[in-house]
Amino acid sequence: MSESTNPPPAASNATQEAAAERASLDRKTRKAFQVLLIQRGRNPGVKGWEMRRYLGKDYKKILEVLSDDLKPLGLEVHLVPGPEGTDDSTRFLLRFRDPPTLSEAETAGFRIDDLAVLAATIALVNSKQGRISRKELESFLKTKFPRWRIDYSVDRYIKRGYLDVDDKELVRIGWRTRAEIDERSLMTLILAQGTQTKTAASK
Repeated sequence: MSESTNPPPAASNATQEAAAERASLDRKTRKAFQVLLIQRGRNPGVKGWEMRRYLGKDYKKILEVLSDDLKPLGLEVHLVPGPEGTDDSTRFLLRFRDPPTLSEAETAGFRIDDLAVLAATIALVNSKQGRISRKELESFLKTKFPRWRIDYSVDRYIKRGYLDVDDKELVRIGWRTRAEIDERSLMTLILAQGTQTKTAASK
């Protein structure tokens, strides 16, 4: 009498449950990707409370899985803390894992001199504890760029969310800068360049 090759019922049930769980996770990661691709108004990305509504209370785990799945494409799921500092106000969006090259930035509509204005603005605002009057900002930028370039670039970055300006004409870093730009690396590069310039000038 031949022995049965069928797995024990308990093992079979465990395999089926694991397969069902994996299938459910795959469906949810696809859903998360689709949700993140949909543009809502001016600001890309999806807030935490929306993700919870679409994906359930374990949405953070699902987004971590999705971010890992997107590695081969050079993308990741990035989170931007909301003004309230809560999970519900946190915004999630897709972004490149590595900074874009200059040619890629130009393809997106940014000129190198526009990017220079933004970099200088970010550095100055951060050096002023996070805010500066627009008049003072423009006065500083005029020492480095043509006036017409300043007006065009600053207005453009405010409109696109890279900079914020309130009713008192105080300029702050916008949510989109925090989402798309590694400010720490930018400041390190600027400081390193400044040190190299001083060293070269002293020789």
